[in-house]
Amino acid sequence: MHLDGNGWVECGCGARHWGRHGAAGLYLCVDDHVLLQLRPGWAHQGGTWAIPGGARDSHEAVIGAALREAQEETAIDPVQVRVCGLHRLQHPDWRYDTVLATATSRPAVSEHAESVELAWVPMSRLSQMDLHPGFAASLPALQLPQVRLIIDAANVVGSVPDGWWRDRVGATERLLAALEPRVGQVVTWDGEQHLLSYIEVVLEGEARAVPDRGLDSLLILTRAPGAGDDMIAERARNVSAVVVTSDRGLRDRVARSASVSHFRKAVEV
Repeated sequence: MHLDGNGWVECGCGARHWGRHGAAGLYLCVDDHVLLQLRPGWAHQGGTWAIPGGARDSHEAVIGAALREAQEETAIDPVQVRVCGLHRLQHPDWRYDTVLATATSRPAVSEHAESVELAWVPMSRLSQMDLHPGFAASLPALQLPQVRLIIDAANVVGSVPDGWWRDRVGATERLLAALEPRVGQVVTWDGEQHLLSYIEVVLEGEARAVPDRGLDSLLILTRAPGAGDDMIAERARNVSAVVVTSDRGLRDRVARSASVSHFRKAVEV
C-alpha cells in the first residue's frame, strides 16, 4: 500500500526510527564522490548530511524503495544508476538498507522535497561532515572493500550429503537460508574485513522451482533456462564477482573473467 511505511518504530536499541517497514537509501558513488543531501531543519536529525532515502512501503523491495526515494528527493533518473551491492544495518526492531550504486558520469540532480542542498562529496571528506547519526554508523562498512559472490547452486548443493538427490528444491532452500544472513554484512575475506555486498545464486533444473525469497531478501536468484554453467560463465563476464564452485570445468571457463572460490570459504566468511 502506498505510503504505509510512514511512521515511527520504537526500537529495542532505545532509539526511535522512521519507517514502519524499515528504510532504504541510495549510496551513489561516481569518481570517488558520493551524492549527499542536507536535510531540512524540520526533518528528523535536520541540518545533517545523509544519502537520499526514507521509509520503505510494505509492497516495495529494498532496491526499488531506495531508487524511488532518491528520485523523489533529488530528481535523479534511476535509469542512469547501476546498482552494484547492498549493506544492511540491523537494529533489534528496525533496519536500514543501503543500496550501493554507481554511474558512468554524475547524473543531473536538483533539490526537491526533503533536500535543502545536494553535494558531490569526496569520499575522503565524508568523515569530516556533520553526518546523520544513522549514516555515520553505516559509513565504516560502506568504505570497506567489497566482495561479491556468484554461487553455483547445483555444484554446492551436490557437495553436501543431506538428501539433495531426493529433494533438490528443499536442499537449495537450505542453501539460501545459510546465505541470506550474510548479504550486506561485514565479513573476513582473505584475512581482511570486507563488505559482502552481493550474492547471486544461479539455479538450474528442478531447483528453479524454488520460490522467490520475498521483498526483504537481499539475495539475487537467477534461474538458468538451460545449463547453469553457461549462465554462470555469462554472469561472470558482466558482474565483477567471485564465482563459488568446485567444478573444475567451470573454474577453467571463468578463470579469465573472474576469480574462483570454494563454497566452504564462502559460507565461513
